[in-house]
Amino acid sequence: MERTTDATMHSMIRNELLAQIEVGRFRPGDQIPTEPELIARYDVSRTTVRRALRDLQTMGVIRRHPGRGSFVNEPQLEQRLEKLTGFVEDMNALGLDASAKVVTIEKVPASKVVADNLRLNVDEYAIHIERVRLANGQPISFDDSYFPESLGSRIAQENLEVDPFYSILEERYELALSDADYVLQASVADARVADLLATEPGAPILLIERTSFAAPDSRPIIFEYLMYRGDRMKYRLKLNRQ
Repeated sequence: MERTTDATMHSMIRNELLAQIEVGRFRPGDQIPTEPELIARYDVSRTTVRRALRDLQTMGVIRRHPGRGSFVNEPQLEQRLEKLTGFVEDMNALGLDASAKVVTIEKVPASKVVADNLRLNVDEYAIHIERVRLANGQPISFDDSYFPESLGSRIAQENLEVDPFYSILEERYELALSDADYVLQASVADARVADLLATEPGAPILLIERTSFAAPDSRPIIFEYLMYRGDRMKYRLKLNRQ
């Protein structure tokens, strides 16, 4: 069992490093003291230091690179889940310039999950579009999106590095969105996603499954896996009791 002193010291090290980051002693991109330096400074075990650093990593404050050390992350972006909005709207609300890089556009047989969410038959095709979404030029999200073939074929011809899906649908196609279903869960980046998001394999990501519906008949028109870097994005919700 961990000694009480070790548990107390781990919290103190975490909180002191966090305070130094918050006041600007360590800025985004800076390396914080190494494990040996922290062990010597606080006269604690390596396990205690690693636990403090793991807490900061889980909080999204630092990123750890084996053999190189720990570095301060950019501040997390906070989005409020109060209404249905797209990435560009969210970033603009934060004063950031949103852009996209298209990775894949293809026609694929609808998998069972895609077919179920888009209400397609399993023998129908869907249009599959992958994009990296950026804020001020930095990768924030990897979007893995599926459309019914007829709609997706039109979307695929648009300038998707500039124009977001929601704007294309509502402003050009006059297809109003009504609502969306969200499923949020914690996950980790595989090698491909990590490369696209400029992070490390195994890094935490926030995985959102989202199905967007069109008015007035609430038919599903987009099914997506949205993978946000866990160190860059967080959500705030307000839930009423009644």
